[in-house]
Amino acid sequence: MADRRDGLRSLRRRARGGTDAGPAYPAHWEADIALRDGSAAHLRPILPEDAEALQAFHQRQSEHSRYLRFFAPMPRLSERDLARFTTVDHRDRVAFVVLVGKDIVAVGRYDRTSPRSAEVAFNVADSRQGSGLGSVLLEHLAAAAREQGIDVFTAEVLPQNTKMIKVFTEAGFDVDRTLDDGVVMVSFRIDPTARSLAVMAEREHRAEARAMERLLHPESVLLVGVSSRRDSVGGRFLTALEGSGYAGTVHLVSREALELRGRRAWARISEVPGPVDLAVIALRPEACLDAVEECAEIGVRSVVIPTEGFADSERGRSLQRELVARIRRHGMRLLGPGSLGMLRTGDSPLSLSLAPHMPRAGRAALAGQSSALSAMLLAGTDARGIGLHEFVGVGNRADVSLNDTLQHWEDDEEVGVIGLALESMGNPRKFTRIARRLTRRTPLIVLRPPGSESHLPPGHDVRRSTLPRRALDQVLDSAGVVQTGGVDHLLDVVDGIERQGLPLGPRVGILSNTAALGASLRGAADRAGLRIVAENRSVPLSPDPRLIQRAFTTMAALGEVDLVIAGVLDAQGEDAEEVLRQMAIVARHSEVVLLVCVVTGSDRFDALRGRVRVDPQLPPVHATPFAVVRAASGLLEAALRPAADDEEPARREDVDRVAAREIAERLLRDHPGAGSPSDPGGRTGAEVEVGGDDVAALLAAYGIELLQGRRVADEDEALARAAEIGYPVALKSTDPVLRHRADLGGVRLGIPDAVQLRHAVQAMRTDLSYSSAPLEVQAMAPAGVPMVVRSVEDPSLGPVLSLSVAGDATDLLDDIAYAIPPFSEAGAHRLVDAPASAVKLRGTRGLPPADRDALADLVVRVGLLAEDLPELAFLELYPVLVSQHGLTVVGAGARLAPAPNRTDGARRTLSGPPGA
Repeated sequence: MADRRDGLRSLRRRARGGTDAGPAYPAHWEADIALRDGSAAHLRPILPEDAEALQAFHQRQSEHSRYLRFFAPMPRLSERDLARFTTVDHRDRVAFVVLVGKDIVAVGRYDRTSPRSAEVAFNVADSRQGSGLGSVLLEHLAAAAREQGIDVFTAEVLPQNTKMIKVFTEAGFDVDRTLDDGVVMVSFRIDPTARSLAVMAEREHRAEARAMERLLHPESVLLVGVSSRRDSVGGRFLTALEGSGYAGTVHLVSREALELRGRRAWARISEVPGPVDLAVIALRPEACLDAVEECAEIGVRSVVIPTEGFADSERGRSLQRELVARIRRHGMRLLGPGSLGMLRTGDSPLSLSLAPHMPRAGRAALAGQSSALSAMLLAGTDARGIGLHEFVGVGNRADVSLNDTLQHWEDDEEVGVIGLALESMGNPRKFTRIARRLTRRTPLIVLRPPGSESHLPPGHDVRRSTLPRRALDQVLDSAGVVQTGGVDHLLDVVDGIERQGLPLGPRVGILSNTAALGASLRGAADRAGLRIVAENRSVPLSPDPRLIQRAFTTMAALGEVDLVIAGVLDAQGEDAEEVLRQMAIVARHSEVVLLVCVVTGSDRFDALRGRVRVDPQLPPVHATPFAVVRAASGLLEAALRPAADDEEPARREDVDRVAAREIAERLLRDHPGAGSPSDPGGRTGAEVEVGGDDVAALLAAYGIELLQGRRVADEDEALARAAEIGYPVALKSTDPVLRHRADLGGVRLGIPDAVQLRHAVQAMRTDLSYSSAPLEVQAMAPAGVPMVVRSVEDPSLGPVLSLSVAGDATDLLDDIAYAIPPFSEAGAHRLVDAPASAVKLRGTRGLPPADRDALADLVVRVGLLAEDLPELAFLELYPVLVSQHGLTVVGAGARLAPAPNRTDGARRTLSGPPGA
């Protein structure tokens, strides 16, 4: 196995150079993929060395399958056919193989038949048909074809080959079918459509949710590395499993004893009777690799590895990459390494974790990354008595990630709130896409510790974003995610939602039995921006609990508040638990959420919280006004967010995607130094500056008109161009530093005639003698609010739009709004209104309001361009003058580069680097 991998790596290295050894090998096309049954496989371009495996695959196929593929029985491929099928140029002839273990289980290929079209074909193993391989191959072939300038796929299919016809018709493309001489002729454009992307997302969702279902609901468990010491990692997992009441089959592998705790222990994994659903491998890193191979031989489906040390050195990181490659190559999925494990409560409980004991059953789902964060989540859950449905510690998330947990919990009706503690995001664009869909139904509470972007935990292999942290913060906000500042904050919000659900609205009431405590609560609430509609700070301080109960009943029963923050200064003589219980009864019957701040001695507070911990009918209690208001803010934010992005992305009928792509392809073709992508993590090659007529044409393809302007070399040419445009005109320097900078002398506006233009040219040449950049004559635009619209292709997030009011002050104060396209109409308007300085668009100091609808339309169009054209590395529209009616794009600049391998593009892949 190792020799074969070394041989493949050597061939890939030779091929990447594009030397006489063969055509350049497109490594960025390699991918690990998830199948419909929850298993994994590896997809890569075919190699000449695959001839033997391809022959074996062909011969394993039934006669019927071979006939459907080749229109003839064809029991064996000839040497000539093998050479033709395995030797391709990765341009006009492309082929992919899908591997599980050493075996090819599917083949897909296309052959170019014209400059813009190609014929496509698939062959899926009989045993794997119905697993989704055909649709995955189609997505990857289409992505490769688009990269090579192909727009249309055709296919010839026998009418009885209904499965293949179904692959095409259900992919979401607009398919044309005709019957010609007994053969179905299929033709369709392969540009991603809203329907094809939706189909892909739904299939991805099913596959990843199924993988988590298999992982979290095993009927048989194998513990590898169990010793007689109860404090060993394997021993602690066995203790947790036995303590959880797991009813499935348990196998132990130990070299210390034949029997452990009354259970038979096997000496080797190979001796365990398979198949086994889940294996926990508690061995040193080097030993885990061999254990994975043995697990594959007995049919293990999923693996949990709690072992640390896979990221302490380059050697450890190399072992982790090899571990993931082996696991996925065998169709398995991995939780870890460095995972704290997982647990599940309810009717079929299971604990394969290092948690001290099982929590009470409830509706909260929690997941963390590092073992430290996961341990803090479990400890905080235990301290509060949060009702937990499932917990997952993904560790280094080398394979299974937090995205997978979201896919699973989205379909789980028993999950009422989700809390995530994460230190890195391997695919934040996909995360926000899932979150936007999930938060319509289930609150999603997230902790991103400060500094998590600049100091990634060891073993977290991610693409680093080039954008500031606030960019991702805003993107998460727009997806309905509630962000928290620490583990306690996260768990306080989760606890409040799990116990009582979400508030029905934003109205908040404050109740207190002392004026001072009430003032503190009101101050914290005002600082948090809560909407206070009712307040009572004068409940008498008395040992009689009925006074507080009566005051709370009066506030809650009127139907005028949705959430009540109750402050109780403990009088020591009263039964605080009974007060909470009676208020909780009123709150439930009044459909009001209740949060309580109890100010008392530490012993009494701990005792009260201990009773709340074991009684889910009691409301959460907090020790300070700040803590209770912080929790209330999180609940209200979760309640008001889910409907924010419920609209479908806006489209524009006048968009010409073909024209834009042709412009990009021409410019990149004319600049061979731009290279082509070969790194799975992003772009390679130099970027191409785009300006003048090219950038105007690119924008025009998406219905964006650029204000007319002409570059000039001298005074006479300036006069001639101004006569063509018509006075008044503007004169500008094209120097990037001086362009649009009137304060630096780079702009002269409102030039009324030829005489003044001649003087302006002479003056600018003198004043800007340090710059050799040519000047530009441009038509004058109507007055308006100057805005800046930018698009950046980020390595981590993909295309990201930013919008701000133009000016140094905006940049210095970071008053810039960010969002991920494509945009709904409402989403575009939210981005327009997001910067604080955007209040200028609404009209201030007697000025009329600007046309915000026109600016939102521009945002939609730029978003579509950035989404459709991954080659667009950077685009800036500056300034955009938004007037009372309409807007004018005064200037624009762009840079193109070979399309990156987007983390969340139009093909399904598993997170992390593809298997080696």
